[in-house]
Amino acid sequence: MKNQTSVVYQQRLQRVIDYIYQHLDADLTLEQLAGVAWMSPYHFHRTYRLLAEEPVNTTVRRLRLQQAAGQLLRSDLTLSQIAKPLRYSSAEALSRAFRKQYGVSPTQYRQQCGKTDGRAEEFRQMLIQPSALPEIQPFPIEIQQFNQVELIGLPHLGDYLGIGQTFDKLAMFAAEAGLLGPDSRFFGLYYDDPQTVAAKDQRALACVSVPARFRADAGQPGAEALQYLTLPAGTTVSLLFQGDYAQLEQPYNWLFGQWLPESGEELADFPPFEEYLNDVKDTPPAELLTQMRCYLKR
Repeated sequence: MKNQTSVVYQQRLQRVIDYIYQHLDADLTLEQLAGVAWMSPYHFHRTYRLLAEEPVNTTVRRLRLQQAAGQLLRSDLTLSQIAKPLRYSSAEALSRAFRKQYGVSPTQYRQQCGKTDGRAEEFRQMLIQPSALPEIQPFPIEIQQFNQVELIGLPHLGDYLGIGQTFDKLAMFAAEAGLLGPDSRFFGLYYDDPQTVAAKDQRALACVSVPARFRADAGQPGAEALQYLTLPAGTTVSLLFQGDYAQLEQPYNWLFGQWLPESGEELADFPPFEEYLNDVKDTPPAELLTQMRCYLKR
């Protein structure tokens, strides 16, 4: 079963590569490519990056530049004529990207390499075999039921390592509203893959548990920025990680890069979320406990 599941994920990546190659002139979005892979956008970018060994936007850029290289060698099209269908804003933009990738300008490339009959198969060489996957430290995985939790949250935009500032603001608001107590629970929802999305564009939600049907006083400072949401009851894949928050990418790599393709499981269309089991203010970094979860399709 595990081998079959791994093959299924490889086949999904092949579909994505074929789709990208056939639509290099289109505005390829994460949502579109996740749909081709029959995966949730919340999980597709991580799974793709770890199995393909590069982010999907890197694949798109690489394949477009390979297409440009082929046209330089097999046609007499100008750089402007090549650039527009490949979604480059100008010949200059394509030239800069091409030089960065190939080390020479498009003109030099055309002059030095001459004519060739490049084949589409080279575009699929990035698909790796399971045996070629890099070694990733294993982490203990459990399949657990999760009970429904009501939350309020503050949006965070920027480097995930800076979300502590957003949690501090949230904690101040919750304390002022009389919401903090011994049973309070803090969660983070993470919508992007930090290895794929630029730090300034990473989206997350810092959350704290609240009583059912809680609504903040509209006059309380900061209330207008709050979001109300429910973590539903369901079956989750769970990983308990001990260590500094800066090291959390390691267990994510294990979860999405090795456990998921071999598990026989499918992730539901919901972002990964973390629960923080001790207080960063009085806990040494090496002793911090983070419960990482993803909902499963069950």
